Amino acid sequence: MNSYRVKIRLKGHPTESATFDRLTDAKRWAQQTEAAIKEGRYFRTPEGKKHTLNDAIERYRRELLPRLKDSTNRGRLLAWWEEHAGFLMLADLTPSKIAEYRERLSAEPVASRAKKPKPDAKSRKRSPATVNRYLTALSPVLTACVTEWQWLESNPCERVKLGQESRGRVRFLSNDERNALLEACDLAADTPELKIIVLLAITTGSRRGEITGLTWCDVDFGRKTLTLRDTKNGDIRAVPLVGVAHEALREWGKVRPLAADALVFPGRTPKTKNTPLDFERAWQTALKRAGIDGFRFHDLRHTAASYLAMNGAGLREIADILGHKTLAMVQRYSHLTHDHKIATVERMAASIFGGDKR
Repeated sequence: MNSYRVKIRLKGHPTESATFDRLTDAKRWAQQTEAAIKEGRYFRTPEGKKHTLNDAIERYRRELLPRLKDSTNRGRLLAWWEEHAGFLMLADLTPSKIAEYRERLSAEPVASRAKKPKPDAKSRKRSPATVNRYLTALSPVLTACVTEWQWLESNPCERVKLGQESRGRVRFLSNDERNALLEACDLAADTPELKIIVLLAITTGSRRGEITGLTWCDVDFGRKTLTLRDTKNGDIRAVPLVGVAHEALREWGKVRPLAADALVFPGRTPKTKNTPLDFERAWQTALKRAGIDGFRFHDLRHTAASYLAMNGAGLREIADILGHKTLAMVQRYSHLTHDHKIATVERMAASIFGGDKR
């Protein structure tokens, strides 16, 4: 869909501009506005009073959202704002108004995620973390209104306080659970690659999509490295490929397509051979066989981070391996590094003071 942006520049007057969907409307506005300015009849209307939040979200969806990696999820969150606040003029979207909608998000009951919810099940409320995701989805739209389209002078979301989030879930496999899970994966005859995927997740901390998105050109057995390209933050990162995961993947690669860009774990049918393997059913079956409850595939990432922490890795090293740009996301593992910290300080004290008894 085309749009037409008009700018009127007259000496001694500020530049006026507007955007229209139809050329005829753009020409009419230009003629009328220029005449009104010359005759002293034009009083500037702030752009925020010309456009609704729906106008902003619609333009954001068209121009900016498709460039983002998480466009589908962000679009879903923006749909809530369109439905509940889209009628508001941008000029009326103040920090206090956004805070009202933040409270509404918190209080609003949402549908149960269970496939067959119990009739007497209590309604679920959004967590502070979920509410924050709605706010952080809206904020870039209003930033674009400021920087890209000049519809607002400032982003009101920047003055709205986010909710306090929990430190984050830390669920990792015990030694017994890990052994039981790997044994259960051995029994997945129809999905033999499940065990390799689990080993990669435990030893590299990679996400499900990062693993299933691997192609053979991303695997370097000589340097013992995996190159992850389909990452959450869009950055390419390399992770070590060592030990049992290295040997299992090497064995798996003995029979593989000649094309370097072939998927390491492709779908099984002719229709899905060019798409990543969907192993969810085999994964759930393995968990059930292993007797492991309350565990998600993403928890293997927490398992990797926890094992690294308990084996002496520092928070910076864990962040580098997992692909976090800051230490904030790995602070949840700091308590697991306690023994390593004690040993480090003991070595330092022994080195400095030695046998000094003072």
